[in-house]
Amino acid sequence: MAPPTAETYQVLLTGNPGTEDVMALEAEEELYATRILDVRRGHGRVVASIPQWSLERVYSMRSIHSAILLHRVARGISPGPEGLDEIGRAALESGLHRFIPDGATFAVRAIRAGNHSFHSPDIARVVGDSIARSALAEGRSVRVRLSSPSIVIEAHLIEDTLYLGVSLSGSRSLHRRGVRVYDHPAALKPTLAYVMLRLAQARDGEVIADPMCGGGTVAIEAALTFVQSSIICMDKNAAHIEGAKMNAAAARVSRRVKFLVGDARSIHELLGRSSIDVVVSNPPYGIRLGSPSAVRGLYRDFVPSLAEALSPGGRAALITTEGALIQRLAGNAGLRVEHTRRVRHGDLWATIVVVRKPGG
Repeated sequence: MAPPTAETYQVLLTGNPGTEDVMALEAEEELYATRILDVRRGHGRVVASIPQWSLERVYSMRSIHSAILLHRVARGISPGPEGLDEIGRAALESGLHRFIPDGATFAVRAIRAGNHSFHSPDIARVVGDSIARSALAEGRSVRVRLSSPSIVIEAHLIEDTLYLGVSLSGSRSLHRRGVRVYDHPAALKPTLAYVMLRLAQARDGEVIADPMCGGGTVAIEAALTFVQSSIICMDKNAAHIEGAKMNAAAARVSRRVKFLVGDARSIHELLGRSSIDVVVSNPPYGIRLGSPSAVRGLYRDFVPSLAEALSPGGRAALITTEGALIQRLAGNAGLRVEHTRRVRHGDLWATIVVVRKPGG
């Protein structure tokens, strides 16, 4: 057991808006002796108190995009022009300049959510100027460098609260698991795939399928998370299946995934009735099919087939902009809706619908 007197740090964890509870739960499960201090629901932000010996485990978390070692949290930032002055003072007081060695480079990554009279680049400029001035006052020279800086400073203004800190994950988001060889036009972030697997209560050893797998994100995430599960990656587009194979090979899990060209509307015939324990999928939206009527037609055919394919007690998690329709179709097919939530998926707010087949 680690010593109880070891130092703890406040860390801002970021992820998909709408998944904050899963982020907090994973932090408590994976990071020893971690306490959740604040959850900014709808903004993808969780503040945690993490012991020093647990910090390295942050990099193995599967639900987060970044981890930021906090040095200053300033509340009550004004939405008007004076807010920039308040942000500048908070940066001066933060002591962040001490984390940048003399002659080193840094960049400020600013993110803003809310109604303000200024924008993210304004925040980055003010914070960067304050850090450079603080270093100069101590006789040191630091330089702003936007490409490949030595240190990444994070400045997140969420409504009226400013979070300032040093990125523990650098410039690269932790959702990028590795090299994506094939880029599907409507790919799901691996972090969101992981959240959906958790919401579906997937367990190691179960049969897990994505019948509209695209580039294989869900299947790959399942293979990386569950070592004993049988995993099926299916899509009616043969080019997508070839791309999913390449992505799985890059992630070194291709031997653990079964790839199949097939139509999700016949999943019960292709995979067998009552054969799948968990289905997690990102079905097409209107933009991908060309019209809302095409989307609804696909869903009307797919959901009854899904109900046939699920084993008794089997679960499915689907992300869609047609949440009400999915719920209605699920009920008509004898599936019980267990959970719904709104999440940010790219530039859209979508709904995750979790259903269960009775029995089991």
